[in-house]
Amino acid sequence: MAEGSSGEPCDQQSRGVLKQQSGFSLLELLLACSLGLVLLAVALHALLVEQRLGGRLGVLLRQRQLLLRANQLITADLERGITLAPELTPSCNLAGRLLFMQILSPDGELTTYTVGAAPSAIWQGQVLMRCGPAYGISGQVRSGGANQNRVVLDGLPQDFGAWSGCQLPIAQSNAHLPACWEPASGLVQWQLQLQRDGMNVQRDGQALLKAG
Repeated sequence: MAEGSSGEPCDQQSRGVLKQQSGFSLLELLLACSLGLVLLAVALHALLVEQRLGGRLGVLLRQRQLLLRANQLITADLERGITLAPELTPSCNLAGRLLFMQILSPDGELTTYTVGAAPSAIWQGQVLMRCGPAYGISGQVRSGGANQNRVVLDGLPQDFGAWSGCQLPIAQSNAHLPACWEPASGLVQWQLQLQRDGMNVQRDGQALLKAG
């Protein structure tokens, strides 16, 4: 009897140790799974936010690049022109578009930039169009050739609103669009805007007319 009774506590102690070593309880497993799901949801949300931000940044960079190229084209035309001549008759049909600026070159050719409705449905919103001599492969204007009327930029806003960016002291301004010039100095300033893909991006430009 003494030997039997003395072995019983040892058996209970052994069963307690085995129970402790048997693994996690159901409640502990559920808590661990819940925590893992929460961490997974947080990580997925962060990845989705980063993807959206990356997409918006890509759109923004593309729109800025488009504005830069359009401003470079306008700058090149202005630097070979001698004056702005809005009073002259454009060589292309404006089709109801507003005159943005019209540049007269030393050889008498006109380069006309207009803003208005797109010529076809493939373009978004308002467009900036250029009517003037074409550029050759070398990047130089081919004088004497037929004028081309081409879309330079689409996605322009329907209403540019009031523009206060002209910094010329004695300037003539476009009454409808953001462009101005100073006859005495030949300096021209303007602003282009893009409004598409839920974003509104603008870029200012400035160029000096060729001395006559």
